[in-house]
Amino acid sequence: MNTTAHVLVEVEMERARQDDKWGEQNHPDGTGPGYQKHAHAARRRCKAAAEFGLVSFKDILDEEVNEAYAEDDPARLRAELIQVAAVAVAWVEKLDREAGEPS
Repeated sequence: MNTTAHVLVEVEMERARQDDKWGEQNHPDGTGPGYQKHAHAARRRCKAAAEFGLVSFKDILDEEVNEAYAEDDPARLRAELIQVAAVAVAWVEKLDREAGEPS
């Protein structure tokens, strides 16, 4: 099965592909307090799904992404984006386990 390290190599390769295609990207963050209501709603949806035993990776990732959107402090935004990346990697690992991918 693929380990986190294997998945992160794939992420690194994709980042290199993006840089080759687009060069260094320095877009505005586009995040801030205006998205707090979306973050609260995503948290409620995720919590409700968990309470019913129906939480999915989509629910978890949606919550993390919306929490990132609501941040305007660079350090907190960075922390939220690390959480987004970690959930995405965990989801890929789960897909690989289900597919019986060799390590």
